[in-house]
Amino acid sequence: MELCKDDVVQFNEKHKWCGCLGIIHEVKDCGKEGIRYMVGVPVPAQGTAYIFVMDKEEAIERIGKAIFVVAGDE
Repeated sequence: MELCKDDVVQFNEKHKWCGCLGIIHEVKDCGKEGIRYMVGVPVPAQGTAYIFVMDKEEAIERIGKAIFVVAGDE
């Protein structure tokens, strides 16, 4: 699974957030453990929930690329 920062993803049935959409905020190579994705999921009236997913879980599917992303710390 080749996912990048700012990709829009949907959690599939292998994850408890099944059906939710999110945007990949960070991609981190964890060596032998694989790749870890930090997915930001907007929660109405509460802000953003950040969910960590390892690539080997195969719990997210790429939907597309976010066109507008709020500027981060970079």
